[in-house]
Amino acid sequence: MAWEPEIVVVASIFQRGKKKIWWIKYYVHGKQVYHSLDTVEERVALRFKRHIEGEHAKGGLLAPSKTPLPSFLQDYCQFLVTIRTAKSYKNDVSVLRVFFGPICPALKLGTCVNTKWRSGQALEVADRMKEVHVHAQYLEEITPGLLEDFLARRCREEKIAPKTANRCREVLHRMFNYATKSWGFVSPDRRHSNPAAQVERRKEPARTIRYLGTAQIDAQLNVLKDKIVLRASVAMMIYAGLRREETLWLTENDVDLERRLIHVRAKTVDGVFWQPKTKRNRVVPISDALFVILSTYALQRSGKWFFPSSTGKRWDPDNYSQDLRAINEPAGLVWSCLDFRHTFGSHLAQKGESLFKIATLMGNSPEICRRHYAALIPEEMHDVVEFERSDVTEGQRQSTNDLLKQLLEKLNVAPTGDRANPLRLAQ
Repeated sequence: MAWEPEIVVVASIFQRGKKKIWWIKYYVHGKQVYHSLDTVEERVALRFKRHIEGEHAKGGLLAPSKTPLPSFLQDYCQFLVTIRTAKSYKNDVSVLRVFFGPICPALKLGTCVNTKWRSGQALEVADRMKEVHVHAQYLEEITPGLLEDFLARRCREEKIAPKTANRCREVLHRMFNYATKSWGFVSPDRRHSNPAAQVERRKEPARTIRYLGTAQIDAQLNVLKDKIVLRASVAMMIYAGLRREETLWLTENDVDLERRLIHVRAKTVDGVFWQPKTKRNRVVPISDALFVILSTYALQRSGKWFFPSSTGKRWDPDNYSQDLRAINEPAGLVWSCLDFRHTFGSHLAQKGESLFKIATLMGNSPEICRRHYAALIPEEMHDVVEFERSDVTEGQRQSTNDLLKQLLEKLNVAPTGDRANPLRLAQ
């Protein structure tokens, strides 16, 4: 008896609409599949038809899946809990909530209980993004065109930054990868196995790094002279380059003043686990300037948290920034915790320290440090652009070198605002 294939595929192509766009239709396991080929060329449509028939002959033709969104998103959020830090998980869920809306328990609004409410019930929060959500029942309904329209509308109407749009694209790209591996997701359009991969990345502008000059550091610490905890924690970010959460999660055992070391490491405190953003522990030496401030502060502090809140508990990061802003704004200071951290990296770069050392101390990759701080090393490439010339005397060359050295010294000691106009500094 001749062998008969289990799957019978009948593929056909046809044109639809005024623009005569070619479509394809075929059957897999008795299920009809059809979609646009986005072309008016018959030869392109025939090539895709032959590809479908070849996949069938090799036994690799799969029917499109049908993945219910609420169940899938709930499972995906539970998966994120196991691989992401608390802050990263919160950011990813926020992107999914804006895109899909609160269609599963993990994406419901107000899921965090506010301790001020004695009932312990979740807060009722209005859905401000209600008009933005994409409404779908199945994951297969999310197409590249729909994703592109969503991001284009937000960029146009809400003026979101290109970085925000790219971040949304990345979160959805990882979601589709998980759906393919764990839920057997098969896109109806075989050309786009991951719909998010077909969405163009937005071009992001060059990153502008804001940091404090020496005089601005003194001004910032002077404003906080009566707030001993805030002053010491801000000094920690400026002189050690710690992130805001890394600073607020420091315990008394993490700061070794005798050996002058700061341990940024994973820990469990009161049953709550925390780890650095990059999931790598590191040790940062305490500089002389920071040692003076911390030595005085250590005599006045108490409790297990090195920088406790006014109630003696771990400071909530958002509340910390709000308290700092309330003190800085009347003084005309606009610096944030990220600016304090960038101050550390920027001053090291201007000293001529290698980007690898800066990355190690700050807990970043060398590539990230290169993007942030490489432009702050003006003397790095001077020897590269010089040519051997016979018409330049030694005296002229020495005069040029002296002029460059004077200019670089002015650039290195100038505050942030003056660096934007090197011509004025040279006068």
